Amino acid sequence: MNQRIWTCLLALLFLLSPLSAFALGETTDDAVVVAAADTGVLSESEPVLQTPRVTVTYDPEQQKTPDDLPAIACKAAYIADPASGKVFFEKRAHEKMYPASTTKLLTALLVLEHCTPDETATVSASAVSRVPAGYVTANLKAGETHTIRTLLQALLIPSANEAAFVLAEHVGGSVEAFADLCNKRAAELGCETLHFVNPNGIHDNNHYCSAYDLFLIAKECRKYELFNEIVTMKSVTVPATSVYPANDRTYQNTNQLLLASSGYYLPACTGIKTGYTEEAGECLVSSTSGDNLDLICVVLGGTPGAGQRFSDSKKLLTYVNDHYAYQQIADQQVPLAHLTVQKATGKTRELDIVLQTDIASVAPNGLTPDKVPVQMDLPQELKAPILQNQVLGSVTYSVDGLIYTADLVAQHDVIKQPYWLYNLLVVLAAFVLFVVLRTVYLQQKRKRRRRRAKR
Repeated sequence: MNQRIWTCLLALLFLLSPLSAFALGETTDDAVVVAAADTGVLSESEPVLQTPRVTVTYDPEQQKTPDDLPAIACKAAYIADPASGKVFFEKRAHEKMYPASTTKLLTALLVLEHCTPDETATVSASAVSRVPAGYVTANLKAGETHTIRTLLQALLIPSANEAAFVLAEHVGGSVEAFADLCNKRAAELGCETLHFVNPNGIHDNNHYCSAYDLFLIAKECRKYELFNEIVTMKSVTVPATSVYPANDRTYQNTNQLLLASSGYYLPACTGIKTGYTEEAGECLVSSTSGDNLDLICVVLGGTPGAGQRFSDSKKLLTYVNDHYAYQQIADQQVPLAHLTVQKATGKTRELDIVLQTDIASVAPNGLTPDKVPVQMDLPQELKAPILQNQVLGSVTYSVDGLIYTADLVAQHDVIKQPYWLYNLLVVLAAFVLFVVLRTVYLQQKRKRRRRRAKR
Protein backbone atom coordinates (compact mmCIF):
# COMPACT_ATOMS: atom_id res chain seq x y z
CA MET A 1 0.00 0.00 0.00
CA ASN A 2 2.77 2.42 0.98
CA GLN A 3 4.63 1.80 -2.25
CA ARG A 4 1.52 2.33 -4.37
CA ILE A 5 0.75 5.68 -2.70
CA TRP A 6 4.28 6.92 -3.22
CA THR A 7 4.25 5.81 -6.83
CA CYS A 8 0.96 7.66 -7.54
CA LEU A 9 2.17 10.81 -5.83
CA LEU A 10 5.44 10.84 -7.75
CA ALA A 11 3.55 10.37 -11.04
CA LEU A 12 1.18 13.23 -10.14
CA LEU A 13 4.05 15.54 -9.27
CA PHE A 14 5.82 14.74 -12.51
CA LEU A 15 2.76 15.43 -14.66
CA LEU A 16 2.08 18.76 -12.97
CA SER A 17 5.67 19.92 -12.53
CA PRO A 18 7.76 22.30 -14.71
CA LEU A 19 9.83 19.29 -15.70
CA SER A 20 6.88 17.64 -17.44
CA ALA A 21 5.94 20.93 -19.07
CA PHE A 22 9.44 21.23 -20.44
CA ALA A 23 9.31 17.67 -21.76
CA LEU A 24 6.04 18.46 -23.58
CA GLY A 25 7.32 21.74 -24.99
CA GLU A 26 4.77 23.86 -23.07
CA THR A 27 7.25 26.01 -21.22
CA THR A 28 8.92 27.06 -24.48
CA ASP A 29 5.63 28.20 -26.04
CA ASP A 30 4.58 30.03 -22.93
CA ALA A 31 7.91 31.79 -22.70
CA VAL A 32 7.50 33.06 -26.26
CA VAL A 33 4.05 34.48 -25.52
CA VAL A 34 5.19 36.24 -22.36
CA ALA A 35 8.14 37.67 -24.25
CA ALA A 36 5.74 38.91 -26.91
CA ALA A 37 3.79 40.83 -24.30
CA ASP A 38 7.00 42.30 -22.91
CA THR A 39 8.64 43.21 -26.22
CA GLY A 40 5.67 44.12 -28.44
CA VAL A 41 6.14 41.17 -30.81
CA LEU A 42 2.98 40.36 -32.74
CA SER A 43 0.88 37.61 -31.16
CA GLU A 44 -0.72 34.83 -33.19
CA SER A 45 -4.34 35.76 -32.47
CA GLU A 46 -5.19 39.26 -33.68
CA PRO A 47 -3.10 41.95 -35.42
CA VAL A 48 -1.40 44.78 -33.59
CA LEU A 49 -2.30 48.00 -35.39
CA GLN A 50 0.41 50.53 -36.16
CA THR A 51 -1.98 52.69 -38.23
CA PRO A 52 -5.58 53.41 -37.18
CA ARG A 53 -8.11 51.55 -39.32
CA VAL A 54 -11.49 53.18 -39.91
CA THR A 55 -13.86 52.36 -42.77
CA VAL A 56 -16.87 54.40 -43.82
CA THR A 57 -19.85 53.32 -45.90
CA TYR A 58 -22.86 55.31 -47.00
CA ASP A 59 -26.43 54.05 -46.73
CA PRO A 60 -28.92 56.66 -47.97
CA GLU A 61 -31.78 54.61 -46.50
CA GLN A 62 -30.57 55.59 -43.02
CA GLN A 63 -30.34 59.29 -43.86
CA LYS A 64 -33.00 61.73 -42.75
CA THR A 65 -34.35 63.98 -45.52
CA PRO A 66 -34.66 67.59 -44.33
CA ASP A 67 -38.02 69.29 -44.77
CA ASP A 68 -36.54 72.59 -45.91
CA LEU A 69 -34.37 71.59 -48.87
CA PRO A 70 -34.27 74.34 -51.50
CA ALA A 71 -36.24 73.93 -54.73
CA ILE A 72 -34.20 74.17 -57.92
CA ALA A 73 -35.07 74.84 -61.54
CA CYS A 74 -32.32 72.93 -63.38
CA LYS A 75 -33.32 69.57 -64.83
CA ALA A 76 -30.73 67.52 -62.93
CA ALA A 77 -28.61 68.08 -59.84
CA TYR A 78 -26.28 66.29 -57.45
CA ILE A 79 -24.44 67.65 -54.41
CA ALA A 80 -22.29 65.51 -52.12
CA ASP A 81 -19.29 65.41 -49.84
CA PRO A 82 -16.48 63.83 -51.89
CA ALA A 83 -14.65 62.59 -48.78
CA SER A 84 -17.46 60.45 -47.36
CA GLY A 85 -19.78 60.12 -50.36
CA LYS A 86 -22.70 61.54 -48.40
CA VAL A 87 -25.37 62.94 -50.73
CA PHE A 88 -27.31 65.99 -49.59
CA PHE A 89 -29.55 66.50 -52.62
CA GLU A 90 -30.14 64.84 -55.95
CA LYS A 91 -32.55 65.31 -58.80
CA ARG A 92 -32.53 63.01 -61.84
CA ALA A 93 -28.85 62.58 -61.00
CA HIS A 94 -28.41 59.26 -62.81
CA GLU A 95 -30.29 60.12 -66.01
CA LYS A 96 -28.68 60.68 -69.38
CA MET A 97 -28.04 64.41 -69.99
CA TYR A 98 -25.98 66.48 -72.42
CA PRO A 99 -22.98 67.91 -70.54
CA ALA A 100 -21.84 70.67 -72.92
CA SER A 101 -18.44 72.07 -71.83
CA THR A 102 -18.42 70.29 -68.46
CA THR A 103 -17.05 67.53 -70.73
CA LYS A 104 -13.74 69.35 -70.45
CA LEU A 105 -13.30 68.09 -66.88
CA LEU A 106 -12.65 64.59 -68.17
CA THR A 107 -10.32 65.99 -70.81
CA ALA A 108 -8.40 67.85 -68.12
CA LEU A 109 -8.20 64.70 -65.99
CA LEU A 110 -6.64 62.63 -68.75
CA VAL A 111 -4.17 65.40 -69.54
CA LEU A 112 -3.16 65.68 -65.89
CA GLU A 113 -2.67 61.91 -65.75
CA HIS A 114 -0.59 61.71 -68.94
CA CYS A 115 1.35 65.00 -69.15
CA THR A 116 3.55 67.33 -67.12
CA PRO A 117 2.63 71.04 -66.78
CA ASP A 118 5.74 72.28 -68.62
CA GLU A 119 5.41 69.82 -71.47
CA THR A 120 4.52 71.52 -74.77
CA ALA A 121 2.00 70.85 -77.52
CA THR A 122 1.56 72.43 -80.92
CA VAL A 123 -1.76 73.76 -82.19
CA SER A 124 -2.72 71.91 -85.37
CA ALA A 125 -4.77 73.34 -88.21
CA SER A 126 -7.41 70.65 -87.63
CA ALA A 127 -7.74 71.61 -83.95
CA VAL A 128 -8.67 75.15 -85.01
CA SER A 129 -10.86 74.27 -87.99
CA ARG A 130 -12.92 71.63 -86.17
CA VAL A 131 -14.55 74.18 -83.89
CA PRO A 132 -18.01 75.07 -85.30
CA ALA A 133 -19.05 78.69 -85.63
CA GLY A 134 -20.55 80.12 -82.46
CA TYR A 135 -18.49 77.97 -80.10
CA VAL A 136 -15.99 79.60 -77.72
CA THR A 137 -12.27 79.73 -78.56
CA ALA A 138 -9.17 81.34 -77.06
CA ASN A 139 -8.03 82.50 -80.51
CA LEU A 140 -5.24 79.96 -80.66
CA LYS A 141 -3.46 79.85 -84.02
CA ALA A 142 -2.22 76.87 -85.99
CA GLY A 143 1.51 76.39 -85.52
CA GLU A 144 1.64 77.92 -82.04
CA THR A 145 3.33 75.95 -79.29
CA HIS A 146 2.08 76.25 -75.72
CA THR A 147 2.74 74.50 -72.46
CA ILE A 148 0.23 72.02 -71.11
CA ARG A 149 -0.35 74.45 -68.23
CA THR A 150 -1.38 77.23 -70.64
CA LEU A 151 -3.61 74.92 -72.65
CA LEU A 152 -5.34 73.68 -69.50
CA GLN A 153 -5.93 77.28 -68.45
CA ALA A 154 -7.45 78.03 -71.84
CA LEU A 155 -9.54 74.86 -71.60
CA LEU A 156 -10.96 75.52 -68.13
CA ILE A 157 -11.24 79.30 -67.78
CA PRO A 158 -12.64 80.69 -71.05
CA SER A 159 -13.63 77.12 -72.09
CA ALA A 160 -11.66 77.17 -75.32
CA ASN A 161 -12.82 74.39 -77.62
CA GLU A 162 -9.75 74.38 -79.86
CA ALA A 163 -7.58 73.91 -76.74
CA ALA A 164 -9.54 70.71 -76.06
CA PHE A 165 -8.77 69.42 -79.57
CA VAL A 166 -5.06 70.29 -79.18
CA LEU A 167 -4.86 68.40 -75.89
CA ALA A 168 -6.83 65.43 -77.26
CA GLU A 169 -4.49 65.08 -80.24
CA HIS A 170 -1.44 65.43 -77.98
CA VAL A 171 -2.54 62.73 -75.53
CA GLY A 172 -4.51 60.35 -77.74
CA GLY A 173 -2.94 60.87 -81.16
CA SER A 174 -6.37 61.71 -82.57
CA VAL A 175 -9.67 63.05 -81.31
CA GLU A 176 -11.35 59.70 -81.85
CA ALA A 177 -8.68 57.76 -79.96
CA PHE A 178 -8.84 60.30 -77.14
CA ALA A 179 -12.62 59.83 -76.90
CA ASP A 180 -12.01 56.11 -76.44
CA LEU A 181 -9.57 56.90 -73.64
CA CYS A 182 -12.19 59.13 -72.04
CA ASN A 183 -14.84 56.41 -72.07
CA LYS A 184 -12.42 53.85 -70.66
CA ARG A 185 -11.27 56.14 -67.86
CA ALA A 186 -14.85 57.09 -67.00
CA ALA A 187 -15.75 53.43 -66.62
CA GLU A 188 -12.79 52.98 -64.27
CA LEU A 189 -14.09 55.86 -62.14
CA GLY A 190 -17.50 54.20 -61.85
CA CYS A 191 -19.41 56.42 -64.26
CA GLU A 192 -22.70 54.72 -65.09
CA THR A 193 -24.06 56.59 -68.09
CA LEU A 194 -21.21 58.40 -69.80
CA HIS A 195 -20.38 58.10 -73.47
CA PHE A 196 -18.21 60.80 -75.07
CA VAL A 197 -17.32 61.28 -78.72
CA ASN A 198 -15.25 64.47 -78.39
CA PRO A 199 -13.09 66.26 -75.78
CA ASN A 200 -15.08 69.47 -75.41
CA GLY A 201 -18.84 68.84 -75.42
CA ILE A 202 -19.62 70.21 -78.89
CA HIS A 203 -23.11 68.82 -79.28
CA ASP A 204 -23.58 65.30 -80.57
CA ASN A 205 -26.57 63.10 -79.82
CA ASN A 206 -24.15 60.30 -78.86
CA HIS A 207 -22.29 62.47 -76.36
CA TYR A 208 -23.86 62.31 -72.91
CA CYS A 209 -23.43 61.53 -69.21
CA SER A 210 -25.22 62.05 -65.88
CA ALA A 211 -24.84 64.55 -63.07
CA TYR A 212 -23.49 61.73 -60.92
CA ASP A 213 -20.84 60.90 -63.56
CA LEU A 214 -19.62 64.50 -63.53
CA PHE A 215 -19.41 64.42 -59.74
CA LEU A 216 -17.09 61.40 -59.92
CA ILE A 217 -14.91 63.07 -62.55
CA ALA A 218 -14.68 66.34 -60.61
CA LYS A 219 -13.82 64.44 -57.44
CA GLU A 220 -10.88 62.79 -59.22
CA CYS A 221 -9.74 66.08 -60.77
CA ARG A 222 -9.60 67.70 -57.34
CA LYS A 223 -6.70 65.41 -56.44
CA TYR A 224 -4.42 67.53 -58.65
CA GLU A 225 -3.03 70.78 -57.26
CA LEU A 226 -2.62 72.26 -60.74
CA PHE A 227 -6.30 71.66 -61.47
CA ASN A 228 -7.39 73.30 -58.21
CA GLU A 229 -5.12 76.25 -58.91
CA ILE A 230 -6.51 76.80 -62.41
CA VAL A 231 -10.23 76.50 -61.66
CA THR A 232 -10.04 79.23 -59.00
CA MET A 233 -8.33 81.73 -61.31
CA LYS A 234 -10.50 84.73 -62.14
CA SER A 235 -8.88 85.28 -65.54
CA VAL A 236 -6.07 84.07 -67.76
CA THR A 237 -3.88 85.58 -70.48
CA VAL A 238 -2.62 83.31 -73.24
CA PRO A 239 1.05 84.20 -73.81
CA ALA A 240 2.11 85.81 -77.06
CA THR A 241 4.04 83.62 -79.50
CA SER A 242 5.99 84.10 -82.70
CA VAL A 243 2.86 83.06 -84.58
CA TYR A 244 0.64 85.43 -82.61
CA PRO A 245 2.84 88.19 -81.09
CA ALA A 246 0.01 90.26 -79.63
CA ASN A 247 -0.58 90.07 -75.88
CA ASP A 248 -4.32 90.62 -76.06
CA ARG A 249 -5.75 87.17 -75.38
CA THR A 250 -7.05 87.74 -71.85
CA TYR A 251 -10.20 85.94 -70.80
CA GLN A 252 -12.40 86.03 -67.70
CA ASN A 253 -13.51 82.92 -65.87
CA THR A 254 -17.05 81.99 -66.92
CA ASN A 255 -17.98 80.76 -63.41
CA GLN A 256 -19.85 83.67 -61.84
CA LEU A 257 -19.77 82.08 -58.38
CA LEU A 258 -16.08 83.06 -58.33
CA LEU A 259 -16.50 86.69 -59.37
CA ALA A 260 -17.03 89.30 -56.65
CA SER A 261 -18.70 91.60 -59.18
CA SER A 262 -21.39 88.99 -59.90
CA GLY A 263 -24.75 88.77 -58.20
CA TYR A 264 -24.10 85.06 -57.78
CA TYR A 265 -20.78 85.49 -55.99
CA LEU A 266 -20.09 82.83 -53.36
CA PRO A 267 -16.94 83.54 -51.29
CA ALA A 268 -16.37 79.87 -50.42
CA CYS A 269 -16.45 78.79 -54.08
CA THR A 270 -13.34 77.00 -55.37
CA GLY A 271 -14.35 76.35 -59.00
CA ILE A 272 -15.05 74.44 -61.21
CA LYS A 273 -16.50 74.50 -64.76
CA THR A 274 -19.40 75.92 -66.73
CA GLY A 275 -21.05 74.52 -69.84
CA TYR A 276 -23.65 75.57 -72.36
CA THR A 277 -25.14 74.46 -75.62
CA GLU A 278 -28.67 75.00 -76.88
CA GLU A 279 -29.39 71.29 -76.50
CA ALA A 280 -27.77 70.89 -73.08
CA GLY A 281 -28.96 74.14 -71.57
CA GLU A 282 -26.83 75.86 -68.94
CA CYS A 283 -24.63 73.56 -66.85
CA LEU A 284 -22.26 74.05 -63.93
CA VAL A 285 -19.99 71.89 -61.85
CA SER A 286 -18.99 73.87 -58.77
CA SER A 287 -17.29 73.35 -55.45
CA THR A 288 -16.77 74.99 -52.07
CA SER A 289 -14.26 74.56 -49.28
CA GLY A 290 -15.28 75.57 -45.78
CA ASP A 291 -13.62 75.26 -42.42
CA ASN A 292 -14.01 71.49 -42.46
CA LEU A 293 -16.44 70.57 -45.23
CA ASP A 294 -15.72 70.32 -48.96
CA LEU A 295 -18.56 69.99 -51.45
CA ILE A 296 -19.00 69.28 -55.14
CA CYS A 297 -22.25 70.33 -56.82
CA VAL A 298 -23.46 69.51 -60.33
CA VAL A 299 -26.45 71.12 -62.06
CA LEU A 300 -27.46 70.39 -65.64
CA GLY A 301 -30.18 71.61 -67.98
CA GLY A 302 -30.74 75.16 -66.78
CA THR A 303 -32.88 77.45 -68.92
CA PRO A 304 -30.58 79.46 -71.24
CA GLY A 305 -30.12 83.06 -70.11
CA ALA A 306 -31.98 82.63 -66.81
CA GLY A 307 -28.91 82.16 -64.63
CA GLN A 308 -30.41 79.05 -63.07
CA ARG A 309 -27.13 77.14 -63.03
CA PHE A 310 -25.62 79.82 -60.77
CA SER A 311 -28.65 80.48 -58.58
CA ASP A 312 -29.40 76.79 -58.09
CA SER A 313 -25.78 75.96 -57.30
CA LYS A 314 -25.48 78.83 -54.85
CA LYS A 315 -28.70 77.78 -53.09
CA LEU A 316 -27.59 74.17 -52.75
CA LEU A 317 -24.05 74.93 -51.63
CA THR A 318 -25.18 77.57 -49.15
CA TYR A 319 -27.87 75.32 -47.70
CA VAL A 320 -25.50 72.41 -47.06
CA ASN A 321 -22.77 74.62 -45.60
CA ASP A 322 -25.32 76.25 -43.29
CA HIS A 323 -26.84 72.97 -42.05
CA TYR A 324 -23.96 70.46 -41.98
CA ALA A 325 -20.40 70.25 -40.74
CA TYR A 326 -17.78 67.70 -39.81
CA GLN A 327 -18.15 66.96 -36.10
CA GLN A 328 -16.19 64.70 -33.76
CA ILE A 329 -18.29 61.70 -32.78
CA ALA A 330 -15.66 59.58 -31.02
CA ASP A 331 -12.67 60.46 -28.84
CA GLN A 332 -9.69 58.11 -28.68
CA GLN A 333 -8.94 59.36 -25.16
CA VAL A 334 -12.24 58.03 -23.82
CA PRO A 335 -12.34 54.26 -23.10
CA LEU A 336 -15.32 52.52 -24.67
CA ALA A 337 -15.22 49.45 -22.43
CA HIS A 338 -13.41 48.04 -19.40
CA LEU A 339 -12.71 44.34 -19.01
CA THR A 340 -10.94 42.12 -16.49
CA VAL A 341 -8.62 39.79 -18.40
CA GLN A 342 -8.41 36.17 -17.35
CA LYS A 343 -5.06 34.51 -16.48
CA ALA A 344 -3.33 37.89 -16.29
CA THR A 345 -1.01 39.36 -13.72
CA GLY A 346 -2.58 41.51 -11.05
CA LYS A 347 -1.02 44.74 -12.30
CA THR A 348 -2.16 44.30 -15.90
CA ARG A 349 -5.47 42.40 -15.73
CA GLU A 350 -7.68 45.54 -15.69
CA LEU A 351 -7.88 46.64 -19.33
CA ASP A 352 -9.48 49.65 -21.05
CA ILE A 353 -10.68 49.13 -24.63
CA VAL A 354 -10.08 52.18 -26.82
CA LEU A 355 -9.96 53.57 -30.35
CA GLN A 356 -6.66 54.44 -31.96
CA THR A 357 -7.93 57.68 -33.47
CA ASP A 358 -10.66 60.27 -33.14
CA ILE A 359 -13.55 59.87 -35.57
CA ALA A 360 -15.23 62.85 -37.20
CA SER A 361 -18.25 62.69 -39.47
CA VAL A 362 -20.20 65.12 -41.59
CA ALA A 363 -23.44 65.49 -39.68
CA PRO A 364 -26.39 67.84 -39.24
CA ASN A 365 -25.62 70.81 -37.04
CA GLY A 366 -26.52 70.18 -33.42
CA LEU A 367 -25.86 66.45 -33.51
CA THR A 368 -23.88 65.54 -30.38
CA PRO A 369 -21.92 62.31 -29.77
CA ASP A 370 -24.44 61.09 -27.19
CA LYS A 371 -27.12 61.04 -29.90
CA VAL A 372 -25.09 58.82 -32.24
CA PRO A 373 -26.10 55.11 -32.20
CA VAL A 374 -23.12 52.96 -31.20
CA GLN A 375 -22.75 49.19 -31.54
CA MET A 376 -19.75 47.34 -30.10
CA ASP A 377 -18.60 43.83 -30.92
CA LEU A 378 -16.32 42.45 -28.20
CA PRO A 379 -15.69 38.93 -26.87
CA GLN A 380 -17.32 38.18 -23.53
CA GLU A 381 -14.04 36.97 -22.08
CA LEU A 382 -10.43 37.87 -22.76
CA LYS A 383 -7.39 35.83 -21.79
CA ALA A 384 -3.80 36.95 -21.39
CA PRO A 385 -1.45 37.63 -23.01
CA ILE A 386 -2.65 40.72 -24.90
CA LEU A 387 -0.49 43.32 -26.62
CA GLN A 388 -0.97 47.07 -26.61
CA ASN A 389 -2.98 48.09 -29.72
CA GLN A 390 -3.97 44.47 -30.37
CA VAL A 391 -7.35 44.32 -32.09
CA LEU A 392 -9.95 42.93 -29.70
CA GLY A 393 -13.19 43.86 -31.48
CA SER A 394 -14.92 46.62 -33.42
CA VAL A 395 -17.30 49.51 -32.95
CA THR A 396 -19.82 50.97 -35.40
CA TYR A 397 -21.21 54.51 -35.38
CA SER A 398 -24.28 55.38 -37.49
CA VAL A 399 -24.40 59.07 -38.37
CA ASP A 400 -27.29 60.12 -40.61
CA GLY A 401 -26.55 57.56 -43.32
CA LEU A 402 -22.79 57.33 -42.77
CA ILE A 403 -21.61 54.15 -41.05
CA TYR A 404 -18.15 54.28 -39.50
CA THR A 405 -16.52 51.04 -38.38
CA ALA A 406 -13.30 51.11 -36.35
CA ASP A 407 -11.15 48.58 -34.55
CA LEU A 408 -11.19 48.42 -30.78
CA VAL A 409 -7.74 47.85 -29.33
CA ALA A 410 -6.06 47.17 -25.99
CA GLN A 411 -4.80 50.29 -24.26
CA HIS A 412 -1.81 48.48 -22.76
CA ASP A 413 -0.02 45.13 -22.60
CA VAL A 414 -1.64 42.42 -20.51
CA ILE A 415 0.91 39.88 -19.25
CA LYS A 416 0.03 36.27 -18.60
CA GLN A 417 0.57 34.87 -15.12
CA PRO A 418 4.02 33.17 -15.09
CA TYR A 419 3.90 29.41 -15.57
CA TRP A 420 6.34 28.81 -12.70
CA LEU A 421 3.82 30.33 -10.29
CA TYR A 422 1.17 27.93 -11.52
CA ASN A 423 3.54 24.99 -11.05
CA LEU A 424 4.50 26.18 -7.60
CA LEU A 425 0.85 26.22 -6.60
CA VAL A 426 0.37 22.73 -8.04
CA VAL A 427 3.41 21.39 -6.16
CA LEU A 428 2.20 22.90 -2.91
CA ALA A 429 -1.23 21.37 -3.46
CA ALA A 430 0.36 18.00 -4.21
CA PHE A 431 2.47 18.27 -1.06
CA VAL A 432 -0.61 19.00 1.05
CA LEU A 433 -2.32 16.03 -0.56
CA PHE A 434 0.69 13.88 0.22
CA VAL A 435 0.69 14.93 3.84
CA VAL A 436 -3.00 14.16 4.15
CA LEU A 437 -2.66 10.78 2.50
CA ARG A 438 0.44 10.01 4.54
CA THR A 439 -1.39 10.88 7.75
CA VAL A 440 -4.35 8.72 6.80
CA TYR A 441 -2.04 5.88 5.91
CA LEU A 442 -0.19 6.06 9.24
CA GLN A 443 -3.44 6.18 11.17
CA GLN A 444 -4.71 3.10 9.38
CA LYS A 445 -1.39 1.35 9.99
CA ARG A 446 -1.57 2.05 13.75
CA LYS A 447 -5.14 0.75 13.90
CA ARG A 448 -4.10 -2.52 12.25
CA ARG A 449 -1.27 -2.95 14.80
CA ARG A 450 -3.65 -2.41 17.69
CA ARG A 451 -6.05 -5.03 16.31
CA ARG A 452 -3.21 -7.55 15.98
CA ALA A 453 -2.02 -6.77 19.53
CA LYS A 454 -5.50 -7.51 20.94
CA ARG A 455 -5.51 -10.89 19.38
